[in-house]
Formats: sequence, structure tokens, C-alpha cells
Amino acid sequence: MTVVRAQHRRRDARVNYKLFFIDAFGYPLAFSLISTSTIMPLLLTDLGASNLAIGLVPAIQSLGALMPGILVAPFLERLPLKKRLFVALGLAERLFILSMAGIVAIWGVAKPSLAVKLFLLAWTLASLMAGINMTVYYAILPKCIPIDQRGGLFGWAGALSGVFGIIGAETAGYILETVEFPRNFALLFIMAFVILIASLVQFIWLREPPDEKAEGSRSVKEYIAAASYEVREDRAYVWTIAALAVMAFAMSATSFYSTYAVRLFGAGTRDVGRLTAFAVGATIVGMPALGWIADREGHKLSLEITAACFACGAALALAANNVTEMYPAVVFANIGMSGIAVSHNLILAEFAPTHTDVPMYTAFSWMLLAPFRTGAPILGGYISDIAGFPAMFSISLAAGIAAVCIFLFAVEEPRRA
Repeated sequence: MTVVRAQHRRRDARVNYKLFFIDAFGYPLAFSLISTSTIMPLLLTDLGASNLAIGLVPAIQSLGALMPGILVAPFLERLPLKKRLFVALGLAERLFILSMAGIVAIWGVAKPSLAVKLFLLAWTLASLMAGINMTVYYAILPKCIPIDQRGGLFGWAGALSGVFGIIGAETAGYILETVEFPRNFALLFIMAFVILIASLVQFIWLREPPDEKAEGSRSVKEYIAAASYEVREDRAYVWTIAALAVMAFAMSATSFYSTYAVRLFGAGTRDVGRLTAFAVGATIVGMPALGWIADREGHKLSLEITAACFACGAALALAANNVTEMYPAVVFANIGMSGIAVSHNLILAEFAPTHTDVPMYTAFSWMLLAPFRTGAPILGGYISDIAGFPAMFSISLAAGIAAVCIFLFAVEEPRRA
């Protein structure tokens, strides 16, 4: 009987790994077509939006991703199986993304200012759904994927999506150049929706082991109080939160590189497509390399490299004199984004003493980081409006260096704590 159970567990583990791999491949592939660092800023630029409005794209994404988790985490404690909730919330997120295609198609030419407002509203709702669902996702993941396979899963899936993402980004550039505005952008959002749906529905077959039900129930206030008590004595955790907060300012420049290339160097839609291809292609190197490092050495080292890449990207953007010289800046910045994708949430989950505690640690951490991840790109957009892009890039450079120093000298690797 024991042998049979072990065989079932191994089979379940293989199935679960494949399902998570497909999602980790499909989700970034879809966003290579509607990239928040190139395609969405270009769309808003074409609609006449300000730098502040462009800065709202990553700010809204961060706020939606980080804030709602603390509201749903207490409920997840009482839910032994979570995959159905995950699929339902994922469907809602994807429908809001589909609605963005309609907004652009209907009002992109007739009422561009209205299109900007409705686009940001739809993006806000999609990001809120994604944020709630991210808490569910990271409550399921540790039960299904062993700790020494998680970095590699995200790394290799990200690399594969990078290979296909280069084709996707080149396709996006071709569509932007050959299809008239605003149907070109609407078509990209429809294509992204189809891929996102395909990456979601397969979770119906996830073989999720049940959690033990928590005794009693806690309000959000009680949940936050319990989380505060659990983490406040953990010095490594506190410094990790500080480093990630500073890194929010280091990564804030990433969303402005394509706009900078358009406004300062006259980059066209085809150039933006190539910048997107370079951005996605950087994941081919960044994701598996940082995933391999994270699995073997820990996510701390991965995040040190991440912060250094953000600093390098900002320095190269400051030194650029033409569109071609912006390519290295985009590459380094997106290797940094690969590090965020691989290690940001997984290092937070590793501080949790048990699988059941993961929603509490991750949701509480996201709540702490939300003001920084949301405020940094808004501040970056404001500074670039009043003082120019170089001033904002300089702040990102300094923040990247500071984050590296905090990780190097103040953070202890949680696996060795």
C-alpha cells in the first residue's frame, strides 16, 4: 500500500509540474504581446496620455497584485482545496483584459481621452483580479512543487516563453506597423487573451493535495496582527522587505525606456517592436540562469543580481545617444524583471515555517510592499514630467545600488537561517 501511494504521489507531482510549467510559459508569452514596459506605454503615448498616466500602468499592476491578498488570505486558511477558486478568478482577470481590446477599438480614435480613462480602469480591475489570484496561486504552489524545483520551473518556463516571446514581440511590431490604429492594438489584446485562457483552463486537472482546515476563523485585522507578530522578530525577513522596497524604485524606470526612445530618439512602432523583442529575449538568459542560481544558492543571490541589472539598465539609458544604444538598457532591465519573476515571491514564501503559513507571509509582505511598488512608478512619471527622464533614471540607478548593498550586507539567506 505504501509503495502504491508513493507511486501516486510521484505521478501527481509530474502532472502538477507540467501544469504549472504550462502556465509559467503561457502567461509571460501572452504579455509579450501586450508588454507593460513597451506595448502599453506606446498605446497610451499614441492616445496622447501624459508620462504620469503611463507611470500608472506598472503602478496599477503593483497595487492590484500586492494589496488584495491580505483580504483573501484569511479565507484561504479555511479552504482545503483552492484550484476552482483559482480558475474562476483567473477567468475574471482575462475577461477584463479582453475588454481592453474593445475599449481601444471603439474609442481609440473617436475619444482618445476617454479611451485612456477606460483602459486604465479595465487594467485596474484586471490587476485586482490578478492580485487576489496570486495569493491563491502561491497558496497552491508550495503544496505541489518541491522547494528545490521552483526556481528551475519558473526559469526554464520563462526561457521557453522568451524564445516564443521574441516571435510574439516581432509579430506585435509587424501588427503595429501594418494594421491601422487602433485595430492593431485591439488585435494584440485579443491574441493575448486567447493564450491566457489556454494557460488557465488546464488547471482543472491539477492534483492539489488538501490543506488541514484551520481551527476557527480570523478577521483581516486579527490576521494582520498575527502576521506582524510572526515576522517582526525575523531580522532577515525585515531586511528583505526593506531591500525589495528600495528595489521598487530601481525597477520603476523599466516602463519608461520605450517612451524615452520614442520621444527623445524618434523610435517608430517597428523600433518599439524590436525593443520588445530584446526585452522578451533577455528572459531566455535571465530566467533559467537566475532560476538555476535560486535553486542551488538561494533567492537572495538571485535578487542581488536582479538589483545590479536594474542599476546597469538605468546607467546605460543615461548614456544612450540613439535608439540602438537603448537596446542594452532594455536587456539589463528585463533580466532584472526576470529575477523579480523568479525570486521575489518565492523568497517571501520561504520565510513561512509551514505550507499553511505561506498565504499569511506572502499576503502580509505584499501589503507592506504595495505603497513602494505602486508609488515608485507614479513618482517616476511625475519626476520625468517636471525634471526629465534622466533625473528619474538617476534615481533608479541609485536605488539599484542601494538594494544590492542591503541584500549583500543585511539579508541572511532564509534557507540557512
